Amino acid sequence: MSAAGLRPPPRPFTVALRTTVAAGGWANLLLVLAMLAVPLMARLIGNDKGAYAGLVLAAMSVMFWTMVAGGCLVALCATAAAQRLPRWHRQAWRCGVAALAMAVLLPAALQAQGSPVGFGLAAAALAAGAALGLFFVSMPPWLMWVMIGMGMAARWLPGEVDGATLQAWLVSPRAVGGVALALLAACAACWAWLWARRDSLGPWSKPIALAITTASGTGIQAQQAAYASPMFMMDTPVGSDLRRAPQQALAIALGPGFGRSTASSLLATHGPVVAVALFWSLLGTGAGPGEKFHVSLTFAPLMVLSTALAPMIRLQALYWRPALGLHELALLPGLPRQPAASLSGQLGRQTIARILPPLAVMAGFGLAVDAPPAYYPLLFWISAACAFLLAGATLLSLHSRAGRIACATLMVVLTIAVIAAMAIGIRATQTPAWLQTAASIALLAGVVLHGAALARLKALPHPWLQN
Repeated sequence: MSAAGLRPPPRPFTVALRTTVAAGGWANLLLVLAMLAVPLMARLIGNDKGAYAGLVLAAMSVMFWTMVAGGCLVALCATAAAQRLPRWHRQAWRCGVAALAMAVLLPAALQAQGSPVGFGLAAAALAAGAALGLFFVSMPPWLMWVMIGMGMAARWLPGEVDGATLQAWLVSPRAVGGVALALLAACAACWAWLWARRDSLGPWSKPIALAITTASGTGIQAQQAAYASPMFMMDTPVGSDLRRAPQQALAIALGPGFGRSTASSLLATHGPVVAVALFWSLLGTGAGPGEKFHVSLTFAPLMVLSTALAPMIRLQALYWRPALGLHELALLPGLPRQPAASLSGQLGRQTIARILPPLAVMAGFGLAVDAPPAYYPLLFWISAACAFLLAGATLLSLHSRAGRIACATLMVVLTIAVIAAMAIGIRATQTPAWLQTAASIALLAGVVLHGAALARLKALPHPWLQN
């Protein structure tokens, strides 16, 4: 073969861009949300506050994208450093530049077009969200308790920042950019501390990004090792008489998110929701000038839904990566004789059991901050409708790659809809009738999706086999 027939190697930045896109995976849809959040919220709410609310939503989307993509990229760099690969520093910098362009510069340029949010503020806010997501996957887990303690102590410090000054800081590109730089410095400090440690890291000292690299071999083996860790196995204690309890045996066999609950698993599942509610209350991020409600009430249904995602993500992982133990379920004795109906019932029960405690927590938070009367029915209807809709979509998408992509897209759409509905609904003196109708339709759609998924699973030779 002549040299002219050989394809030239791709440029280094092209490789870095492809690596960054691959690291984001399904979370790249969040970047699309970040690009559309400001004009969408500005049109829904209809004033400058809508644009700023869209900027907050965009920053949150970038934060979650950075937690996914940034964690994978940091894990990749850690593996390259451990294996002493040549010039891995250069590729790491290129991936960082590609991530900056994808998650900060491009969305900020689009948001600055025809909106009161300027490019400087948009770029600073998105950079702060990206830095916060990177900090979450870089910090040792024990630092979370230090941060909660510092937030509680800051409540009783002498002096108080008035609302006008705080609002001026929040719309200042220099102030928000300074927060982003401080978070990046905190990330660098975490990695310097971890690099200086020569002993093995325990579960409370190992960041999420490093936990990805604990298993050697393929990505499937890494996922198997992650699900075998004590953090997940505490959700599935094994009983002594499972032959008389086939439903319990199925829950234990399905793994994290389905097994029997313990005190540790309940604390791990619902503790973050309680911590967030306390954090919101202690920081006092209440109503601004001219507002009649606590700003954090808008995100309360998302906190409720976050606890119900564990069994859905577990099922998606099983059917996406059958080597995690999907096909073995067809061979295990003692499971229910009707596996399709049992699987649907297990997911429904777990969804209900997981949203009830955070519903109570968020309702208590509403009482603590004197939420409007429309908040409570909105919280219940929106949380229940979205939970059942996501559960039905999860069951229906198990045997289809396109269905899994559609389910991830549905999650993004529901996130936008929940924030918009809460922002509009709690401003009203009573719950708008059209919001109750929309929530009822979504709840009914979830039930219909459950029925369609159950009929599809029953039509297969076996629901645990990829047919």
